[in-house]
Amino acid sequence: MAIKPWICNGSTTIIKDRWINLHADDCTLPNGTPISPFYVNTLPDFVVAVAVTESGDFIFVRQYRHGTRQILLELPAGCLEPTDESAASGAVRELLEETGYVGDTPVFLCKVAPNATSLSNFAHCYLITGCKKVREQALDASEDLEVVILSAGELRMLLDEGDIIQAVHVAALYYAEQKLGHIG
Repeated sequence: MAIKPWICNGSTTIIKDRWINLHADDCTLPNGTPISPFYVNTLPDFVVAVAVTESGDFIFVRQYRHGTRQILLELPAGCLEPTDESAASGAVRELLEETGYVGDTPVFLCKVAPNATSLSNFAHCYLITGCKKVREQALDASEDLEVVILSAGELRMLLDEGDIIQAVHVAALYYAEQKLGHIG
């Protein structure tokens, strides 16, 4: 038997502002079982940059994440903006804004769904090598980021110990490792 999509009989917006677009769908499974409400958050796609310096070090940012109530070590990342020509240009923009670094032409790594069950968006991940610092950070008012440079060995140790916990970023690093040959 072939898998079939759910039937959406209608949708009601629960809340919509600049941070969330949550709606409740009235769904029916292909076998006739009703599922209502089923909540979906429609969010913009975002980009993630695995950035490697000219000397082979990795560029990270440390920032507070309220969802987990933790300060996390993450890759430079952010939402695609309407002014971005492409996801690749969005990755370049985010890297420059968050870290002050620029690099070579971005290489596509992967497009992943952060939570396909209830989120509509995708993460577009890129590898940017040959990075060098050209200016200071240009952060949004809501951003408080510390740039952290890690050697490949330090990054390998953090990955092996499970200290990089942002799932999309772990996936991006996995794909980067395939392109680079290895990390650490």
